[in-house]
Amino acid sequence: MWGRSLLPYGMTNTPFVNGKDYTAKQNYFVGNGTAAVTFRGLQADLNLFAKACGFEAVVIDGCIGESTLAAANALINTTVAKDVSKTPDFFRMESVEEVAKNAVAIRTWFRTVAGPTLQVTTVRTYLRGEGNDWNVKGDIAYGAGTVHDEFKSLQADLNELAQPVGFAKLEVDGFLGPKTAAAVKKIYDATVKKNAIFGITMFPVPDTKEEAAEFCMMIREWMRTVAVPNLKAEAAV
Repeated sequence: MWGRSLLPYGMTNTPFVNGKDYTAKQNYFVGNGTAAVTFRGLQADLNLFAKACGFEAVVIDGCIGESTLAAANALINTTVAKDVSKTPDFFRMESVEEVAKNAVAIRTWFRTVAGPTLQVTTVRTYLRGEGNDWNVKGDIAYGAGTVHDEFKSLQADLNELAQPVGFAKLEVDGFLGPKTAAAVKKIYDATVKKNAIFGITMFPVPDTKEEAAEFCMMIREWMRTVAVPNLKAEAAV
């Protein structure tokens, strides 16, 4: 596995800009482009801490609103209560827009400060960028070494449900593209249709190959523990 950066997506901590990176919608903010992916990733990160910090898992929809703000503050307060020296000093959490503006910095703090302090692992994600776990070339996301093998395994896992869910089997080559993301979405929709309780996940249901790559490990775990047992059981009836 390649060396790991502290930042998601190979990005810097430069704040997002309202009107460019995200848009105000009544009492919440919706990300545009890369910011949309980051917002969904931030919500997925928060859900890893829900049990440890005593808040309800948030819906991973890329809309930064009051529930995301409350969850983020619960995480920060729990971390600081354990070690006051961990108080973040490079972003504030006084409003919903502060979360949207500083989403990258906040995700970095989750990974590098809150996780170790609360002993909650955040290594279920793969990082994008030169020198990290995976990167993009054209329409595909590709990894190296064990990450490439994980990408192949994800495709193989998805193919287990191709017939019962109704999509063409993927080529198991370790190169993730739009078809891989679409297959995850089809399986998610079929699982939630069976039981709405499965609608909350620890990963954003991928709209893009980038999200399929970053959350590959979490998607595979969800496939093993939720999707496959429920949808295969239904197909066998």
